[in-house]
Amino acid sequence: MDYEPYYLAYEKRYQAVYSAGAERWGHSPEEPVLLKTLTEWVERNNLKGKRVLEFACGEGASGVILSQLGCIYHGVDIAPSAVDKTRVAIAEYPNATVSLLDMVNERVEGEYDAAIDIMGFHMLITDDDRQKYLSNAIAVLKPAAPMLFYKESYRIDAHEGSVNSYEDWLSITGDDYITPQVRCVLDSDITVNVPLVPGRARTKDGYIKELNDAGFVVDNFQEMELNKENPHSATIWVHKKSD
Repeated sequence: MDYEPYYLAYEKRYQAVYSAGAERWGHSPEEPVLLKTLTEWVERNNLKGKRVLEFACGEGASGVILSQLGCIYHGVDIAPSAVDKTRVAIAEYPNATVSLLDMVNERVEGEYDAAIDIMGFHMLITDDDRQKYLSNAIAVLKPAAPMLFYKESYRIDAHEGSVNSYEDWLSITGDDYITPQVRCVLDSDITVNVPLVPGRARTKDGYIKELNDAGFVVDNFQEMELNKENPHSATIWVHKKSD
């Protein structure tokens, strides 16, 4: 089987979800924990009127929240269907934009005051893809700029060895993204038959080392309560090391 590039499977998922009649697959702008977390993060870092970049922006929930909080928002995602959804969601906000981009192999232009990643980083499986993404994030952030990693997969028994290919991950975990499974769309009675796109969990120490090695300082690591979006997860507050 050809598993590359594995993270492109998201586009097929979005298409299946929308074809089934669902309005969205992921978070909504009203999701309480997301809204609270982003509000506190923006206020703590004085990001009103500042440029905030979102990697793997999905359907634009965070873009709406950050725009309402007064940020100058730009989101990027590799899935065209998600980008289209975000474009509609943020249309009423003049300081919000979105574009199609592969956050592993392409770099966003410009310089940003802050960045966020909502359940995106853990969807990168191989060591090389994760390192390239973090390098791209570091490159576009100003010195000491904050970044928030929200609800990333986390387990105390996570595999912490090397993962050089998707085939490595498949042999370690048995997780594939081809076999369909019946899934329920959040907050609805709509079901879709789509593969469960695997995510790579890490331990707390694993995340801290990975982020430190990339050029971040970890300010806080919080294990999240069990949740529908990503049952076993953690939110990580970091900032780019000063030059």
